[in-house]
Amino acid sequence: MEDDLDHRSGRDWVARAFGAFGVLLLAVSSVSVVFWPQPSRPKAATAAPVVAPDPSALIEQNVRFALQNQVDALLSGDEAGWLAPVDPAAQKRYRAIYRNLRNLEISRAEYGLEIDDGSTTTAVEARYELSYCLSDVSCPAWEDSIGGGPPTVLYDLTLTQRGSGYVVTGIADVKDENPLQPTPWETTELRFARGERVIVAGPPGQAKNLQRVLTAAEKAAKIVDRFTTTPPARYRVYLADDKTWKQWYGGQLSKWVIGYHIALNQTGSDIVLNAGDVLDSDRQLAVTVQHEMAHAVTMVPSHNWDQDEDLWLVEGVAEYIGFYPGKPQSTESRYSLRSWYDEHGPIKSIVRPELTDKSDDLTVSALYATGHYAVGCMVDHYGRARMLVFVKQVLQGGQGLDPASRVAFGKPFKTVDKACVSWITQRV
Repeated sequence: MEDDLDHRSGRDWVARAFGAFGVLLLAVSSVSVVFWPQPSRPKAATAAPVVAPDPSALIEQNVRFALQNQVDALLSGDEAGWLAPVDPAAQKRYRAIYRNLRNLEISRAEYGLEIDDGSTTTAVEARYELSYCLSDVSCPAWEDSIGGGPPTVLYDLTLTQRGSGYVVTGIADVKDENPLQPTPWETTELRFARGERVIVAGPPGQAKNLQRVLTAAEKAAKIVDRFTTTPPARYRVYLADDKTWKQWYGGQLSKWVIGYHIALNQTGSDIVLNAGDVLDSDRQLAVTVQHEMAHAVTMVPSHNWDQDEDLWLVEGVAEYIGFYPGKPQSTESRYSLRSWYDEHGPIKSIVRPELTDKSDDLTVSALYATGHYAVGCMVDHYGRARMLVFVKQVLQGGQGLDPASRVAFGKPFKTVDKACVSWITQRV
């Protein structure tokens, strides 16, 4: 099997626990039109042999021609052109992909193709990998590294010869090979609500709730934008029902997760909310969506490959921004930390141990609350700008706590830790 697939994707997601109350770059893998060499003009006494084109190369050339035209149509807004090389039996899914990606402002796309050795002139089996970028982002080149390059989706295609060309007669998901699948947009035609800063989408059954989420998300975006000098071109929020919550991006099963943020490599991120939980109240919706947007501005792009160790800070700064302008001691974090103090005594460090699937509700909420208070302490002692430098050094730059502290605050981390433990104790 000839390998033309030269990129991979990596997954990076952060769960949202809600305190104590419940918590196609059209480079086409260098697809270019291939002109078969013509025999040279014969010399006086000899004739150059005519070499027949390689049948497998001709098959690949014709398949690539059809798929390149299809991706061209996606980017130019030509639905008929996108569907042209697709058999009617497979068009429903392709139509959903097209309409969803157009609504999500697809801006660049590229594909890779690997044709199976068993393919024939009349029937082709191929692994197809589509990379994409959405909205006005700086879309990187295709890259063979985990978490590098643009995000991708993988499919196994069946193509059948029709006349002089090929049409797609089958599309199958590739199971458990891509951490950025299944995406929300690749199966069902979604419904959309669009604002100035946010796109909200969900399955048809959630259409009635999209405007409510958009109103909260637009308000949240204006707040979150204040915490970054490079806000996202768009925030994307997906509202999941019970079925899609268990499917999108592999599903979220931890009982304390009601929303999450997932980085699309280094090209932005998606936010997914569980409609069954976040719509319980306007406050829960507002704080949750603002919290998840905070991850989008503090975690992307990131070179921190060990974020579980820094989860107290990951979630702490998201809580601080999520509840802003409220102070930690005037939010649910106060009750969570009081409960921890009552049961386990005062904290000895603002750094909390990693969470596991066995972590109970109090352990989870205490991590969020401790981080929330810790970020509030840093702002109180050193100002918001220096706090954000510290967060960026750790969460995006991948620096250790001590070197990041020295850069941001001019002090070793143990000094900051000790001061913030005292600051938190006084306010709990």
